[in-house]
Amino acid sequence: MTWYPTNADDVTLIVSEVSRNEDGSRAGSTEIANTSAITVDDFTIGTEEDMTALSGIGNANPLGISQGDIEHSFDFTVQGEDATVFNNLAEDDSGRAKELEIIARAEDYKAKLVGAYAGTREFSGSSGDPVEYSVEGIATGRDDGTV
Repeated sequence: MTWYPTNADDVTLIVSEVSRNEDGSRAGSTEIANTSAITVDDFTIGTEEDMTALSGIGNANPLGISQGDIEHSFDFTVQGEDATVFNNLAEDDSGRAKELEIIARAEDYKAKLVGAYAGTREFSGSSGDPVEYSVEGIATGRDDGTV
């Protein structure tokens, strides 16, 4: 019988730092976070495509759809002491975003973002709650499929 995940606890989120050769080609990746070992409070992986309905004078219904740019995005929040680990995840020595690869894997499904950069990085805390480190950004590609 097929099992379908119904809870975020059934998903593993894996974040890796991408390394490149001097010529810019991909040399590999180093896993820096895996939710089986760290606490992630929430995550989102999304894709948005700009679309516009084409109608005009004398056409109440659209005659077609204009497809525009595609944007892949992500955000997640790490809690507790694991937040300090993520402080080094998203930026290099100059404070610029590092290239990441992000995979969210369920039993039979995975969403993979490549060329991901965490443009927003926020460290926060409230009295009585664990500290949090939130990252969000965009990616150049997305590959969904079966595991």
